[in-house]
Amino acid sequence: MESKEEIRRRILGVRGALPEEELTAKSDAILQRVLKTPEYEEADNILLYADYCREVRTRGLFEDAVRHRKRVYFPRADSLTNRMEFYQVTALGQMRAGYKGIPEPGELPASRYRLNKNEDTLMIVPGVAFDISGYRLGYGKGFYDRFLADRRQISTMALAYACQLVDELPHDAHDIKMDKIVTEEIIYSFLRI
Repeated sequence: MESKEEIRRRILGVRGALPEEELTAKSDAILQRVLKTPEYEEADNILLYADYCREVRTRGLFEDAVRHRKRVYFPRADSLTNRMEFYQVTALGQMRAGYKGIPEPGELPASRYRLNKNEDTLMIVPGVAFDISGYRLGYGKGFYDRFLADRRQISTMALAYACQLVDELPHDAHDIKMDKIVTEEIIYSFLRI
C-alpha cells in the first residue's frame, strides 16, 4: 500500500491537472447533489470550508445556505496548536487571508460556533483523498480530526472529485471517517459503528 505522503502527492498531481472548466462543471454537479441531501436541507448550522488549492468550490453552497437562513461558519486555524475553531460569516467579504493564504473569518468570540444538541449541524469537509470506506486524507496537520474528536454529534460530508477516491487509505485510530462523500458521480454513505 502507498504511504499517506505518496497518495497525497499523486492525488494532488491528478487534481492539479484538471482543466479549469472541468473543475467548475464538477464543482457545480457536486453542489447540486449536496443541496438535495436531507443532512443539508435539515441543517441549522453549516460548518463550511473556503476552497483552496483546486478543492471542490464552496461559494455556491455558502450563497444557498445564507439564502435559506442557515448559519454558516468557516474555520480559523492556529498553526501553533494545529487546532481550529469556526466563526460565523454572513458575507464572504468578511474573510481575510489566513493560514497558508486560505480565507478565514475574523476571530470574534460572539460569532464562534458552539455545539447545541437542539440544532442540526453539518460539517462540509475538504480533503486530498478519500477511500471507499469513508476515510479521509487531508494535508497532514489533523485540524479536522482534532476538531471532530469530541464533537461526534456533528454530521460530516466530504466533497471530492471522483478522481480523489482510492480503494483504501492507510489510517490511524484518531482518523475520523466521514458520514458521506459527495462526488460529481455518486454519493457514498457510511454507517457509524
